[in-house]
Amino acid sequence: MRYRNLIFLLTFILGGILSWLLVNDMAKQDRDRKTVKDISTPKKINSVQPKSNRKDSQIDLSDLSNALQAIPGERIVQFSSKESYQDFLKKLGNSRVRLLGKIDQLYALRLGFDKLSDLDGLELDPDDLAFNYPVFIPSAPPIEDQGGVVGFDRTALEYLGISVDNSTWGHGVTIAVVDTGIEPHLALNKSILSINLAELEDGVSPHSHGTSVASLIAGNHPNLMGVAPGADLISIRVADQNGSSSSFLLAQGIMEASLNGAQIINISMGSNHNSPIINNAIQFAIENGAVIVASPGNDGLSEAASPARHPDVISVGAVDALGQHLNFSHTDENLSASAPGLQITAAYPGDKITEFSGTSASAPFFSGAIAAVMSESNSPISAQEAVDILLATTNEAGAPGADAVYGNGILDVGRAINRNTAGITDLAVAAHQYILPSENQDNPGLQISVENRGTEAVWGSTLAVSIDGGQYPVQMNVLQPNERKVITLPIGFSQFEQEGLLEVQSTITLSGNQADMKESNNQRTEQITHPKNGL
Repeated sequence: MRYRNLIFLLTFILGGILSWLLVNDMAKQDRDRKTVKDISTPKKINSVQPKSNRKDSQIDLSDLSNALQAIPGERIVQFSSKESYQDFLKKLGNSRVRLLGKIDQLYALRLGFDKLSDLDGLELDPDDLAFNYPVFIPSAPPIEDQGGVVGFDRTALEYLGISVDNSTWGHGVTIAVVDTGIEPHLALNKSILSINLAELEDGVSPHSHGTSVASLIAGNHPNLMGVAPGADLISIRVADQNGSSSSFLLAQGIMEASLNGAQIINISMGSNHNSPIINNAIQFAIENGAVIVASPGNDGLSEAASPARHPDVISVGAVDALGQHLNFSHTDENLSASAPGLQITAAYPGDKITEFSGTSASAPFFSGAIAAVMSESNSPISAQEAVDILLATTNEAGAPGADAVYGNGILDVGRAINRNTAGITDLAVAAHQYILPSENQDNPGLQISVENRGTEAVWGSTLAVSIDGGQYPVQMNVLQPNERKVITLPIGFSQFEQEGLLEVQSTITLSGNQADMKESNNQRTEQITHPKNGL
């Protein structure tokens, strides 16, 4: 017993220090944003049996490492049946353990205690207990660490291929923003259902993060339009004034979103830890018809934060206005796509605007795009069907096909909306990369990805590649709509090895009887850096 008390004491002290440091880091975010100026005015729910922690998420409560990173003095317990859940609630009142929250549909409770031994008399199965981990909005990204990037300002919608009046896009679609709450704003003047699950300190204002996220989804002011201004929003506050939350609160927010009819759930926040309760909430929401979109994080790691790392969640990385991957954006084998994430104009409480960066921005662009595709389709489609359309019409970037850096490619809302519009001719030079000779690579050389982003087949185009002082024409056969083709040229190896980089220019030219509707993407010029340079 002394050993358990010692573990608890160390957990409480060190966990408190860690939490204090993390909360103070989050509190810096509003100061990291630049407020620009004021805007001038011109169904039935299916029940889901919770997955047992015993299957894949057992947690050893003696694991001091996990305990130090969890919220001290708290546990989450999930019961396997309604009867055991209700029986426990009856006897909880006679214990020293405090009930901090409950999710009836998942038979889940959030418990607080002063001493770990307070749990002893409750006859809990250790396999039903889990830590409650901190969840945060992503930290402000270190933009200055990457040279040559270009921000979006007010051009993000144009970059996404939205060139028409989109003021009604999203009509009839409900989107939940599970975040820090949505504050009143001129650009968010529709009626918004607000559900507040996180307590704020007396006299403090909510964090601005949720308001900024919401404006990218459904802003409807002439100076601040979102992707789907016609959508209905649900504001679910799960984070406090510092942007901090927990596994339980996030799971509770997902559940509330689903129970209140959200078809799309946007989560621009995350945790370093997988949590059984979040996974069960995700399962509940998906089985009841919702899709979940999440930001992978802003720390440049090679794994997305939770819940973006969940295989059934749409995770969206960040690119700049040149389509370049932003180094702060987490990479992940399950990354779904990429979207704008640098210096984007967004709403700020008090009818102001701010410069918003990070994967917190890229996720809501995708959420809004789902709603837009749903509302603008000729016949009713589900949110998941809209996701499939968007992923099938992304613009190729990086390595051919899906990859950990760009996912399936860069979001193109206009291309998805116009997918059934005949007469669109648009070939693009999508990407370059160099494959070095190796034992496992039998086709080394310069790879050029060409993509048909239109709705018409294109015949007889010519790809001209300029490298190392030479010109290399390639005759293309037919490219069907949405087809991606990779041409590999075994050239430039000597220069690549000697100089460590290659300057490559590729130009696609259509045959004489065809006109490209977007000539700006017919040519691509870039420097490819040798891996030995460490870049």
